[in-house]
Amino acid sequence: MHESYPIEKYVEFDNEPWHMGRIVVHKVKETFHVEVDVINKESHKIYRHVASLYSFDDPSDALEMGYRELRLKVGLKQEPI
Repeated sequence: MHESYPIEKYVEFDNEPWHMGRIVVHKVKETFHVEVDVINKESHKIYRHVASLYSFDDPSDALEMGYRELRLKVGLKQEPI
């Protein structure tokens, strides 16, 4: 995937004009961790922490699970940007 970490991906919500999802993948030694948050669109401050997931062997798996958590806990219906 990428060589520089952390990786941030943003997800627009169809029904929420002021917030968006953020998925951040961190590399810790040989594994990957992901943080999932709902943030304010303008300030990028965290509005709601959704999940922290740990110990993935592949960064794409971590990103996919982060998106899954956002979709399940926030009700997201749209694909990531």
